Amino acid sequence: MGYHRAGFEVVGVDTAFQKHYPFEFYQADALTYPPDSFDVIHASPPCQAYSSMNRRWPGAQDKWPRLIEPLREALKATGLTYVIENVVGAPMENYITLCGRSFDLGTHRHRKFECSALLLNTPMWCRGWRDHAGVYGRYPDGGRIWTRKDGHAPLVRVGSLLEAQQRMGIDWMTWPELKEAIPPAYTEYIGRQLMAYLQARP
Repeated sequence: MGYHRAGFEVVGVDTAFQKHYPFEFYQADALTYPPDSFDVIHASPPCQAYSSMNRRWPGAQDKWPRLIEPLREALKATGLTYVIENVVGAPMENYITLCGRSFDLGTHRHRKFECSALLLNTPMWCRGWRDHAGVYGRYPDGGRIWTRKDGHAPLVRVGSLLEAQQRMGIDWMTWPELKEAIPPAYTEYIGRQLMAYLQARP
């Protein structure tokens, strides 16, 4: 959605069917999908192998594939401008990190974006979890508080699907989809930079 707001025509490709995807969609392997008709490729490989949340589930890092390195080589081979998105802890190159606080969103959701073109970062203004609510875990149950063991402020969990949608800036996804999503404000910010970059090329 963010790239659409930045002026791009968006086409989605995923091995899993995305019922609520709002644009043109093809169920296919993105690594083998023909890239010829595109100007930019945005790729979000599975993050579970890199996430710090794996400390809570022993063995999870071995269960999920580590696709960033082979994906990067495949994207470079296309010769197209590309973006790779993933979690903090992922082995990214030439990346920026975006935070919901930079876009006045009520969720933390730090994400790294590697790009073959130069991207400018935003002022983070992030004070950790104390300004945010987590859109993670099981379905919201009425505002449960996550307590911390390090003496810092508690983690506030959203109390409803509507609240989670408002904090993420997404009103078309279910709870399981929101947990895996990134706010459209992030890709709109990146998309506007990429649009200017493409228009400036000879």
